[in-house]
Amino acid sequence: MISLRSISRAFGGNSIKSISSFQNRKLSSTSEAVKVDFDNTTGLATLTLANAPVNSFSRQFLASVTSEMKLLEENKDVRGVLMTSQFDGRVFSAGFDILEMFNKPTEDLQAFWAAVHDWYFQVFGSKKPIVAAINGHSPAGGCALSLMCDYRVMAEDRVIGLNETQLGIVAPFFFADLMERAIGVRRTELALLAGTLFKSQEAQKIGLIDEVVPLDKVQERALVLLTALSKIPQPAYGITKQLMRGASLKKLDACREADIATFVNLIELPIVQKAMGAYLKMLKSKK
Repeated sequence: MISLRSISRAFGGNSIKSISSFQNRKLSSTSEAVKVDFDNTTGLATLTLANAPVNSFSRQFLASVTSEMKLLEENKDVRGVLMTSQFDGRVFSAGFDILEMFNKPTEDLQAFWAAVHDWYFQVFGSKKPIVAAINGHSPAGGCALSLMCDYRVMAEDRVIGLNETQLGIVAPFFFADLMERAIGVRRTELALLAGTLFKSQEAQKIGLIDEVVPLDKVQERALVLLTALSKIPQPAYGITKQLMRGASLKKLDACREADIATFVNLIELPIVQKAMGAYLKMLKSKK
Protein backbone atom coordinates (compact mmCIF):
# COMPACT_ATOMS: atom_id res chain seq x y z
CA MET A 1 0.00 0.00 0.00
CA ILE A 2 1.22 3.51 -0.84
CA SER A 3 1.94 5.77 2.11
CA LEU A 4 0.36 9.22 1.70
CA ARG A 5 2.82 10.54 4.27
CA SER A 6 5.80 9.46 2.18
CA ILE A 7 4.18 10.87 -0.95
CA SER A 8 3.57 14.26 0.63
CA ARG A 9 7.22 14.45 1.75
CA ALA A 10 8.25 14.00 -1.86
CA PHE A 11 6.61 17.28 -2.90
CA GLY A 12 9.36 19.56 -1.66
CA GLY A 13 11.37 21.04 -4.50
CA ASN A 14 9.14 19.94 -7.37
CA SER A 15 9.22 22.53 -10.12
CA ILE A 16 5.88 23.40 -11.67
CA LYS A 17 6.13 24.29 -15.32
CA SER A 18 3.51 25.60 -17.68
CA ILE A 19 2.34 22.79 -19.86
CA SER A 20 2.96 25.03 -22.87
CA SER A 21 6.69 24.67 -22.16
CA PHE A 22 6.44 20.91 -21.87
CA GLN A 23 8.20 18.80 -24.47
CA ASN A 24 4.98 17.80 -26.17
CA ARG A 25 3.77 21.23 -27.23
CA LYS A 26 0.41 19.86 -28.39
CA LEU A 27 -0.60 20.00 -24.75
CA SER A 28 -0.44 23.80 -24.56
CA SER A 29 -3.82 25.29 -23.69
CA THR A 30 -5.73 26.73 -26.64
CA SER A 31 -8.28 28.63 -24.53
CA GLU A 32 -7.93 31.43 -21.99
CA ALA A 33 -10.91 29.91 -20.17
CA VAL A 34 -8.98 26.70 -19.42
CA LYS A 35 -5.48 26.83 -17.98
CA VAL A 36 -3.29 23.75 -17.92
CA ASP A 37 -0.05 23.39 -15.97
CA PHE A 38 2.23 20.38 -15.86
CA ASP A 39 4.71 19.16 -13.28
CA ASN A 40 7.27 17.18 -15.23
CA THR A 41 8.71 15.73 -12.03
CA THR A 42 5.49 13.98 -10.94
CA GLY A 43 3.71 13.72 -14.29
CA LEU A 44 0.66 15.49 -12.84
CA ALA A 45 -1.33 18.14 -14.69
CA THR A 46 -3.57 20.81 -13.18
CA LEU A 47 -6.55 21.90 -15.25
CA THR A 48 -7.94 25.19 -13.96
CA LEU A 49 -11.39 26.37 -14.98
CA ALA A 50 -11.10 30.11 -15.69
CA ASN A 51 -14.26 31.12 -17.52
CA ALA A 52 -15.26 34.37 -15.74
CA PRO A 53 -17.24 35.13 -13.77
CA VAL A 54 -18.49 31.74 -12.48
CA ASN A 55 -17.23 29.03 -14.87
CA SER A 56 -20.63 28.67 -16.53
CA PHE A 57 -20.54 26.00 -19.21
CA SER A 58 -21.31 27.55 -22.58
CA ARG A 59 -20.94 25.39 -25.67
CA GLN A 60 -17.52 26.93 -26.30
CA PHE A 61 -16.35 26.38 -22.72
CA LEU A 62 -17.54 22.76 -22.78
CA ALA A 63 -15.61 22.23 -26.01
CA SER A 64 -12.48 23.81 -24.52
CA VAL A 65 -12.54 21.57 -21.43
CA THR A 66 -13.23 18.53 -23.62
CA SER A 67 -10.35 19.40 -25.94
CA GLU A 68 -7.86 19.94 -23.12
CA MET A 69 -8.89 16.71 -21.41
CA LYS A 70 -8.46 14.83 -24.68
CA LEU A 71 -4.89 16.14 -25.04
CA LEU A 72 -4.08 15.16 -21.47
CA GLU A 73 -5.60 11.72 -21.97
CA GLU A 74 -3.56 11.07 -25.10
CA ASN A 75 -0.21 12.15 -23.66
CA LYS A 76 1.57 9.21 -22.05
CA ASP A 77 3.66 11.45 -19.80
CA VAL A 78 0.57 12.74 -17.99
CA ARG A 79 -0.10 10.40 -15.06
CA GLY A 80 -3.08 12.23 -13.54
CA VAL A 81 -5.16 15.40 -13.60
CA LEU A 82 -6.16 17.77 -10.80
CA MET A 83 -9.23 19.81 -11.69
CA THR A 84 -9.93 23.10 -9.92
CA SER A 85 -11.21 26.67 -10.35
CA GLN A 86 -9.43 29.97 -10.77
CA PHE A 87 -12.11 31.63 -8.63
CA ASP A 88 -10.79 30.32 -5.34
CA GLY A 89 -13.33 30.42 -2.54
CA ARG A 90 -16.15 31.64 -4.76
CA VAL A 91 -17.14 28.97 -7.24
CA PHE A 92 -15.91 25.70 -8.74
CA SER A 93 -18.51 25.91 -11.50
CA ALA A 94 -22.04 27.31 -11.54
CA GLY A 95 -23.11 24.74 -14.13
CA PHE A 96 -24.60 25.25 -17.57
CA ASP A 97 -24.89 28.70 -19.06
CA ILE A 98 -28.63 29.42 -19.11
CA LEU A 99 -28.12 31.75 -22.07
CA GLU A 100 -27.29 28.68 -24.17
CA MET A 101 -30.82 27.41 -23.55
CA PHE A 102 -32.95 30.56 -23.49
CA ASN A 103 -34.67 31.68 -26.73
CA LYS A 104 -32.32 29.61 -28.89
CA PRO A 105 -33.14 27.93 -32.23
CA THR A 106 -33.49 24.16 -32.22
CA GLU A 107 -30.19 23.55 -34.01
CA ASP A 108 -28.30 25.56 -31.38
CA LEU A 109 -29.90 23.56 -28.58
CA GLN A 110 -28.97 20.33 -30.37
CA ALA A 111 -25.35 21.44 -30.76
CA PHE A 112 -25.15 22.52 -27.12
CA TRP A 113 -26.40 19.18 -25.82
CA ALA A 114 -24.08 17.27 -28.16
CA ALA A 115 -21.21 19.26 -26.59
CA VAL A 116 -22.47 18.22 -23.14
CA HIS A 117 -22.31 14.58 -24.26
CA ASP A 118 -18.75 14.97 -25.56
CA TRP A 119 -17.67 16.61 -22.28
CA TYR A 120 -19.21 13.79 -20.23
CA PHE A 121 -17.60 11.04 -22.32
CA GLN A 122 -14.17 12.68 -22.21
CA VAL A 123 -14.06 13.35 -18.46
CA PHE A 124 -16.05 10.44 -17.05
CA GLY A 125 -14.54 8.07 -19.61
CA SER A 126 -10.93 9.01 -18.85
CA LYS A 127 -8.63 6.14 -17.92
CA LYS A 128 -6.35 8.40 -15.88
CA PRO A 129 -6.77 9.49 -12.26
CA ILE A 130 -8.73 12.74 -11.92
CA VAL A 131 -9.17 14.47 -8.57
CA ALA A 132 -11.51 17.43 -8.11
CA ALA A 133 -10.23 20.24 -5.89
CA ILE A 134 -13.61 21.87 -5.29
CA ASN A 135 -12.59 25.29 -4.04
CA GLY A 136 -16.01 26.98 -4.25
CA HIS A 137 -19.72 26.43 -4.70
CA SER A 138 -20.60 23.65 -7.13
CA PRO A 139 -24.26 23.51 -8.16
CA ALA A 140 -25.85 21.69 -11.13
CA GLY A 141 -23.28 21.02 -13.88
CA GLY A 142 -20.47 21.90 -11.47
CA CYS A 143 -21.65 19.09 -9.21
CA ALA A 144 -21.86 16.74 -12.20
CA LEU A 145 -18.30 17.58 -13.24
CA SER A 146 -17.00 16.80 -9.75
CA LEU A 147 -18.91 13.50 -9.78
CA MET A 148 -17.15 12.54 -13.01
CA CYS A 149 -13.83 12.72 -11.15
CA ASP A 150 -12.34 9.81 -9.21
CA TYR A 151 -12.05 11.63 -5.89
CA ARG A 152 -13.49 14.87 -4.53
CA VAL A 153 -11.91 17.23 -1.99
CA MET A 154 -14.08 20.23 -1.13
CA ALA A 155 -13.69 23.46 0.80
CA GLU A 156 -15.75 23.66 3.98
CA ASP A 157 -18.92 25.76 4.11
CA ARG A 158 -19.67 25.66 0.38
CA VAL A 159 -22.62 24.02 -1.38
CA ILE A 160 -22.92 21.27 -3.98
CA GLY A 161 -25.80 19.45 -5.63
CA LEU A 162 -27.96 18.92 -8.71
CA ASN A 163 -30.45 21.73 -8.19
CA GLU A 164 -31.92 21.85 -11.71
CA THR A 165 -35.55 21.50 -10.61
CA GLN A 166 -35.22 24.76 -8.68
CA LEU A 167 -34.58 26.45 -12.03
CA GLY A 168 -37.50 24.75 -13.74
CA ILE A 169 -35.39 22.29 -15.73
CA VAL A 170 -34.46 18.62 -15.30
CA ALA A 171 -31.10 16.99 -14.62
CA PRO A 172 -30.36 14.50 -17.43
CA PHE A 173 -30.41 10.80 -16.66
CA PHE A 174 -26.63 10.55 -16.87
CA PHE A 175 -26.29 13.24 -14.19
CA ALA A 176 -28.75 11.31 -12.03
CA ASP A 177 -26.63 8.21 -12.61
CA LEU A 178 -23.50 10.03 -11.45
CA MET A 179 -25.20 11.05 -8.21
CA GLU A 180 -26.75 7.63 -7.69
CA ARG A 181 -23.33 6.02 -7.94
CA ALA A 182 -22.19 8.22 -5.05
CA ILE A 183 -25.16 8.35 -2.66
CA GLY A 184 -27.62 5.63 -3.70
CA VAL A 185 -31.02 5.57 -5.39
CA ARG A 186 -33.32 6.89 -2.67
CA ARG A 187 -31.11 9.80 -1.60
CA THR A 188 -30.59 10.71 -5.25
CA GLU A 189 -34.32 10.69 -5.95
CA LEU A 190 -35.05 12.96 -3.00
CA ALA A 191 -32.18 15.30 -3.86
CA LEU A 192 -33.19 15.60 -7.52
CA LEU A 193 -36.87 16.17 -6.77
CA ALA A 194 -36.12 18.95 -4.29
CA GLY A 195 -33.13 20.36 -6.15
CA THR A 196 -31.14 20.12 -2.94
CA LEU A 197 -27.86 21.93 -2.44
CA PHE A 198 -25.84 20.27 0.32
CA LYS A 199 -23.35 22.05 2.55
CA SER A 200 -19.87 20.55 2.22
CA GLN A 201 -19.97 18.80 5.57
CA GLU A 202 -23.35 17.18 4.87
CA ALA A 203 -22.25 16.23 1.35
CA GLN A 204 -19.33 14.33 2.86
CA LYS A 205 -21.56 12.52 5.35
CA ILE A 206 -23.78 11.13 2.57
CA GLY A 207 -20.86 10.32 0.23
CA LEU A 208 -21.41 13.01 -2.39
CA ILE A 209 -17.86 14.20 -1.78
CA ASP A 210 -14.95 12.41 -0.15
CA GLU A 211 -13.20 14.97 2.05
CA VAL A 212 -13.83 18.45 3.47
CA VAL A 213 -10.89 20.69 4.36
CA PRO A 214 -10.30 24.43 4.92
CA LEU A 215 -10.21 26.42 1.69
CA ASP A 216 -6.47 27.00 1.84
CA LYS A 217 -5.85 23.24 2.10
CA VAL A 218 -8.06 22.06 -0.78
CA GLN A 219 -5.50 21.97 -3.55
CA GLU A 220 -2.73 20.65 -1.30
CA ARG A 221 -4.87 17.74 -0.10
CA ALA A 222 -6.21 17.00 -3.57
CA LEU A 223 -2.65 16.85 -4.89
CA VAL A 224 -1.65 14.35 -2.21
CA LEU A 225 -4.55 12.10 -3.19
CA LEU A 226 -3.87 12.47 -6.91
CA THR A 227 -0.22 11.57 -6.35
CA ALA A 228 -1.27 8.39 -4.57
CA LEU A 229 -3.68 7.41 -7.36
CA SER A 230 -1.07 8.16 -10.03
CA LYS A 231 1.27 5.59 -8.46
CA ILE A 232 -1.20 2.78 -9.16
CA PRO A 233 0.04 0.94 -12.27
CA GLN A 234 -1.56 1.43 -15.64
CA PRO A 235 -3.29 -0.12 -17.48
CA ALA A 236 -4.79 -1.72 -14.34
CA TYR A 237 -6.13 1.60 -13.08
CA GLY A 238 -7.74 2.55 -16.38
CA ILE A 239 -9.21 -0.89 -17.00
CA THR A 240 -10.76 -0.88 -13.53
CA LYS A 241 -12.34 2.50 -14.23
CA GLN A 242 -13.76 1.10 -17.47
CA LEU A 243 -15.19 -1.91 -15.63
CA MET A 244 -16.92 0.34 -13.12
CA ARG A 245 -18.10 3.03 -15.54
CA GLY A 246 -18.53 1.19 -18.82
CA ALA A 247 -22.24 0.41 -18.44
CA SER A 248 -23.08 4.06 -17.76
CA LEU A 249 -21.05 5.26 -20.72
CA LYS A 250 -22.59 2.67 -23.05
CA LYS A 251 -26.10 3.59 -21.92
CA LEU A 252 -25.74 7.19 -23.09
CA ASP A 253 -23.79 6.23 -26.19
CA ALA A 254 -26.66 3.99 -27.28
CA CYS A 255 -29.23 6.81 -27.10
CA ARG A 256 -27.38 10.03 -27.90
CA GLU A 257 -29.82 11.19 -30.59
CA ALA A 258 -32.84 10.35 -28.46
CA ASP A 259 -31.36 12.15 -25.45
CA ILE A 260 -30.69 15.27 -27.52
CA ALA A 261 -34.31 15.17 -28.75
CA THR A 262 -35.57 14.77 -25.17
CA PHE A 263 -33.50 17.75 -24.03
CA VAL A 264 -34.65 19.98 -26.89
CA ASN A 265 -38.31 19.04 -26.43
CA LEU A 266 -38.11 19.90 -22.73
CA ILE A 267 -36.19 23.15 -23.10
CA GLU A 268 -38.50 24.43 -25.85
CA LEU A 269 -41.60 24.08 -23.67
CA PRO A 270 -43.06 27.56 -23.04
CA ILE A 271 -43.26 26.97 -19.29
CA VAL A 272 -39.56 26.04 -19.16
CA GLN A 273 -38.57 29.06 -21.25
CA LYS A 274 -40.64 31.25 -18.94
CA ALA A 275 -38.91 29.83 -15.86
CA MET A 276 -35.46 30.43 -17.35
CA GLY A 277 -36.44 33.95 -18.35
CA ALA A 278 -37.54 34.69 -14.80
CA TYR A 279 -34.28 33.29 -13.45
CA LEU A 280 -32.22 35.44 -15.82
CA LYS A 281 -34.27 38.49 -14.82
CA MET A 282 -33.61 37.76 -11.16
CA LEU A 283 -29.86 37.46 -11.81
CA LYS A 284 -29.85 40.74 -13.71
CA SER A 285 -31.64 42.52 -10.85
CA LYS A 286 -28.88 41.44 -8.44
CA LYS A 287 -26.15 43.16 -10.43
